[in-house]
This record gives sequence, structure tokens and C-alpha cells, in this order.
Amino acid sequence: MTVRKAATLAVVDLGSNAARLQIAAVDARGHINVLAEDRAAVRLGEQVFKTGRLSAAAIARTALALDRFARLAQRAGAEEVRAVATSAVREASNRAALIRTVKNHAGISLEVISGAEEARLVCLGVLQGEPNSERSLILDIGGGSTEIISGRGEEPESSWSLQLGSVRLTEMFVDSDPPSRKVVKLVDEAVQDALRQVDPLLIGKHKRIIGAAGTTGAVAQLARRLSGSEPISSLPVSAEQVRRVVERLRTASARERKKLGVDDQRSDIIFAGAAITEGVMRRLRVDELQITSRGLRDGVMADLVRRVVRPRGAHLHQESVVLDGLRAFGRRCGYREEHAEQVAQLSLSLFDQTRELHRLGEEERSLLHAAAMLHDVGAFVSYNRHHKHTYYLLYHADLPGFTDREREIIATIARYHRRGSPKDRHEEFQRLTPEERIVVRRLAALLRVADGLDRGHRRHVRSLKVSRRGAALQIDVVAEENSELEVWSARQKADLLEEICGGPVRIRQVESR
Repeated sequence: MTVRKAATLAVVDLGSNAARLQIAAVDARGHINVLAEDRAAVRLGEQVFKTGRLSAAAIARTALALDRFARLAQRAGAEEVRAVATSAVREASNRAALIRTVKNHAGISLEVISGAEEARLVCLGVLQGEPNSERSLILDIGGGSTEIISGRGEEPESSWSLQLGSVRLTEMFVDSDPPSRKVVKLVDEAVQDALRQVDPLLIGKHKRIIGAAGTTGAVAQLARRLSGSEPISSLPVSAEQVRRVVERLRTASARERKKLGVDDQRSDIIFAGAAITEGVMRRLRVDELQITSRGLRDGVMADLVRRVVRPRGAHLHQESVVLDGLRAFGRRCGYREEHAEQVAQLSLSLFDQTRELHRLGEEERSLLHAAAMLHDVGAFVSYNRHHKHTYYLLYHADLPGFTDREREIIATIARYHRRGSPKDRHEEFQRLTPEERIVVRRLAALLRVADGLDRGHRRHVRSLKVSRRGAALQIDVVAEENSELEVWSARQKADLLEEICGGPVRIRQVESR
């Protein structure tokens, strides 16, 4: 769906503790007016961090909540609903059962996003519109993970998705009410151990950290109550105030926490959330915690607006950010950048000129672009069988701008750039749905020919012109002299494209006009 007119959109942030809905009206320039928000405490992360599986009860609660959200979105006239799931679903071995149940009951396709993508969307939600001159530090504590993001403007410069969360730590360590001294020590050790992953250059760099709603908001509200100030305020709270919250919660029973004003739905996990907040501030030597009501849900909405309404400038900006992320990953793997850019350009040219043949859209075009950019990163492991190494690296990569499912499709397209065609017996291909297999076959067919056209990594090919002649596909190649190797290699790799078009693929070198 791509429009350039006003639209009503809805997004769902499915976290380990709660599901959150936002419905907004968006004008043709991409300006967002929030119409409604809702929240359901589904506790999806219940037991998953111990067992590795989502419980049947949690799946049922989530399906009911998202069915209600879907009906609210429909009533509001939402033209699209985008739902993303985070750490609890990322780690669950039976996440497919949740995705299937939600689709059947609510009609919503649930995306499972990576930690890096979650950090990017949180950053976008909290800092959207910030000038590039502004640098910020963000803390987002969820039920299963904690994101620490160093941002410039509205984009993350660096980010860490840590396996720390209020639900996770509570389930792993808290076995008494109030927690024992031993539990308090274990929780703090777990927090400090996880924080060793964060770049030490970040220590002392920021005096203020922005807390993204949820847990940090509840901790700040409690800090104000304990200090005798207004519980609802836009003013930041100090590191010392947060430390006092942890000290108070160490000895507070459920009844005492209720007297302190802690929400019943958060009461059992507030100690762990406060311990993470205090531990992060202590480790990074941050003096103040500033709370914002914005977070992941707002980032998902802003990202959806840029995908769907697509004001020209915002679309180009987002595309630039995604390409920067692909290049950064490729450079870490020591890829041949000029070859990657050439193959990507040729792949997209083939895609654009064969639209009537493959009948795919802009989303699939972006998947081909990513696969073409990174098709050779497996050579970082070993050139021998590098197409399979590429699949493994991309399957497990964090690629900002892509969901887990999209990343798997990208990995599979890249896996077939070299030798054998996709086959149902291949384990990688079996993981895909029938619809996804069709997409992979069509995009891999284009990538194989494009890669052949830069066989010598010499960037000899300047342009392509594709035409249909009956059942045959004619590809005229404008290239420098002595490009016989490239033309020959492309012909050798056109077998899959011939299957797709149902006729011969003829590739010839022509003179430029």
C-alpha cells in the first residue's frame, strides 16, 4: 500500500509485558494526529525466559487483546494495521503458534523485529524531528530486553539490546516478597554484567538519559512521590532519587507498594525495573532521568507513515538510513563494495524492466536491493561455499529497517545467487511460506544474472535494456570492450530466469548509442 493522500493508520507494539495500540490520522504531508491509544497487560513474556516457550494462556490473552485492537482500528477506519513483537517472541521456540493464532483470530500479521530494529524504532519514536546537531542517550526498559541508544538527530549512532527486562529479572531471581538481600545482590550483578556490553566510551558522556515511557516512567513517578514532589511532572529526577526508589522497594511488600501508588499491573515487576534504571544510571554516570511518553509504538507509527504516505524527502531519508546500515554490515564483513554496488544497480534495473513478468512491488524491490548489496558477505568466512555462509550471516544479522521475516527472505535470495536453484528439499527454502518461495525464486533469478554481469568485478556493464519477444526475454548489455566474460557468465546463470519467464533468455552485448 503506497498513498500520497490522508490516511488512518494503526500500530501495535507487542511487548513482553503489555500490548499497546495507537491509531492516528495522517495527512498527505506525513503529519500525524493521534486519534486513540489503548493498552492491554497480556504478560506475553510469562515463563518464556525460563522455558523458552510462550504459554498457551499468554497466547490466548494476546490473541484476545489484538482482536479487540483490530476491531477498534476497523471502527476508526484504519487502512493498515502494523504490529511488531519484541524480545519474548524473538526468543520463543513456538513463536509461529502465536503468529498463526493472532492471524486467525485478529487478522493481523505479526512482525518479529530484531533488537537492532527495536532500538532504531525506539530512537525514531522518541527523537523524531530532532536536528542532526543534537545528541541524546535513550533508555527503554521492556519486559524482556533493555535498549540503550546513543542517538544523533533521530537516528541511532550506536545501540545495545541487552537481555535485561523487568519480567525477565523478576522470573529469574525474585522468589520472595519483598526480595531478600541475596536476590537484591543477584539482580544488581545481573544488571552490571549485562552492561559490560555497552561501549565504555559512553561512560560519563551524557549527564541526562531519556527514559522511554513504561517502566522508567513508573520509576520516575515513584521517585517524585518519595521526595514529596508532584507525582506527575515534566521535570527530570536525579540519580539519587532513583537510588532511593530501589532502597525503598527492597523492603516493600505488595501491600506497601500499593500504598506507594504503584500500579497493580506493574507491582510485582517494579523492583526489577527500578534496579535496571538505577544500574544503568550508575554505570554510565548519568545524573538525571528525563521521561518521555513516546517510545517504540510512536516509532513504529512514524516508520509506517514514511512507508505508506511517503512524503518524498522522508522516503529518501529512510532509504538512505537503510542503505547506510547495509553498507556498514558489508564493511564489517570486508565485502567488495564496488562489486556490491554494481550488482545492486544491475539487479534493480532488471527488476524495474521486468515488472510485468514478476509482478512484485516496492517492498520486494527493497529486499532484492539488500540481497544484492550483501550477496557476497559469506566470503568473509570462506570463499568456498560462500553463498551458504552468506545465508548464515544474513539470517543472524541485525539489519536496521527490516523485520526478522524480511531478513530471512533476504538471506535466502542471497543464498541462491551463485549455483543451485531453489529446491523444496533445501532446509532454507522449506522454512518459507509458499508465497515467500515465489518471491525468492523471482528475485534470485534477477540477482543471478546481475551477478554474472559483473563476473570479473570490473564494473564493465554500463546499462541494460530488457524487452519481450514472444516467450523469449532479450537483455541488451551496453558494456566496455572485452566484456565477453560478463556476457558469458550472465548467460550461464540465466537458467532460473528462463524458468520464471517460460522461455529462453537471450543476452547480447550491443554498442552504446
